[in-house]
Amino acid sequence: MVAFPLGTAFMLPACPRVYGRLMGNLIGHYTQCRKLLCQAAKAGNKVTYEDLAAGLGFQSPRQQWSTVLGQIAADEVRKTGHDLTLVVVYKSGPAKGLSRYFSNIRGGQAPQSTLLDPKDAQQVAAYNRDLAAVFAAYANAVC
Repeated sequence: MVAFPLGTAFMLPACPRVYGRLMGNLIGHYTQCRKLLCQAAKAGNKVTYEDLAAGLGFQSPRQQWSTVLGQIAADEVRKTGHDLTLVVVYKSGPAKGLSRYFSNIRGGQAPQSTLLDPKDAQQVAAYNRDLAAVFAAYANAVC
């Protein structure tokens, strides 16, 4: 335990602001993160990791996203039959506009257990079908 003399002023670090390092477990941001994803899906929009990070108040999109997105995916599939996290996509690179993962969690796979291969036309087509189903399912959602 650290003792501070009476009258000493100190500041706690701002939370959850992150400057150039990975933040740990993001499960504490579950509700806000789910709301942002729901709003994007309701509008028929994808959201990049960068935009999601900004929406949660993070300086960097490099976060341990699986700690929150995996739980959201599992919960939403259980509740709605759709993986809401499919709306989170890459901003650039070979998988631009695609989700990082392609998991058939409705078929029993663990969330985020299979990487989406942007060169696999079957996976990309299945992802796009599933994403369209997410947009349709959340079109009238209360986020």
